Amino acid sequence: MRTLLLLCLSLIVLSARENPFQPVIDQNVLPTTSNITKAVPSFQKIQVRLPHDARVLNSVVFYYQSIDGSIKNELVTVDRAIDWHKPILITQEHKSFTLKNSHHTKVQKDPTQSIYHPLPFIAFEVQHNQLKIVTQNRKIRHFHLSHPFKVVVDFAYNTTFLTKHIPLNHPPFQAIDIGNHQGYYRVVITLDAPYKYTIKKMDHGYLLDLQ
Repeated sequence: MRTLLLLCLSLIVLSARENPFQPVIDQNVLPTTSNITKAVPSFQKIQVRLPHDARVLNSVVFYYQSIDGSIKNELVTVDRAIDWHKPILITQEHKSFTLKNSHHTKVQKDPTQSIYHPLPFIAFEVQHNQLKIVTQNRKIRHFHLSHPFKVVVDFAYNTTFLTKHIPLNHPPFQAIDIGNHQGYYRVVITLDAPYKYTIKKMDHGYLLDLQ
């Protein structure tokens, strides 16, 4: 009897080592790490002056913080002659990341917001990393898909219409598809890469904010 009691206590101790509150890992959700990400200001430009003996810029290495908080690097091959008297200007424009070796550079301004109104009961307003979904219909649910990365939002509304496809030329937003289902319609937003995102209720619909 004593041996049986000790065996039961041992099993209880072993079982207690497992955390019953540990969340189940969903392989479709973006990976997370223990690294803590902090809010930083948006990058505009930086000026770099090379030593007087510099003649050829062979390559540039960018160290960046990934969406999961880890630090990675990207090597960009250049192999171009430079004038060391002039600074290297690294600027981030709306559509591309450019390296310029000159006295002056002009940074392209972000284009004005774009509005799309494909159906009478819903409209979209794109600006930077935000998408405003203007509708009076209630959001039922939302989730995301991978390869390519898409944010899917379902709205409650009983209607009939042909599937709509809206190509977008506003990175990171690539396209919006709207499909009709029984009792609701589905909005599929295709992005150019994986993003952390939030969907918040606002006065005239919802706001999709990419991070």
